[in-house]
Amino acid sequence: VERADQAISTVDGGRSMADEAVQAMGRVSESAKGIDSVIEGVDKIAFQTRVLAMNAAVEAGRAGEAGRGFAVVADLVSALAMRAEEEAKRARDQLTVTQAEIGTAVGAVQKVDSALAGISEGVSEVHHLLGTMASDNQAQASAITQISAAVTNMDQSTQQNAAMVEETSAAARNLSGEVEALAEQAG
Repeated sequence: VERADQAISTVDGGRSMADEAVQAMGRVSESAKGIDSVIEGVDKIAFQTRVLAMNAAVEAGRAGEAGRGFAVVADLVSALAMRAEEEAKRARDQLTVTQAEIGTAVGAVQKVDSALAGISEGVSEVHHLLGTMASDNQAQASAITQISAAVTNMDQSTQQNAAMVEETSAAARNLSGEVEALAEQAG
């Protein structure tokens, strides 16, 4: 019964930890949404930077030979903006995978929690059965004690009866001897 109590306590602690894990994963998921918002902002900035770089390249082309260095810088800025867009897309893809994994992990923890609930239920049933067995054992022990007392009483009565039979037998032998003596005297 004590072991069952300990098991119930342990399972309840495990369920509490599983609940904390689900809550933590929920917070991580919310945080991931915030990260997605930041990625979206970076993506927009990269797009606008690319548009500005194209406008700068057009203006550099109009400037002719004098704007050639500016055109190179505009191309570099445009390439950098495109790279930023690509990295933002990769980050978003990775974030999507992470969010899916978080969902899977939450499902797994919830399954663990369900399993722990089942274990807790089973242990509670075992605990109840053990309690019933313990009280049945106490009742049987009490009955055995009463039977033992009755057997002891019967043994004492049997010994008393044996002693009385012995006394009766001795008295019958004496009586038989006296009857023979009386018969001789009568004869």
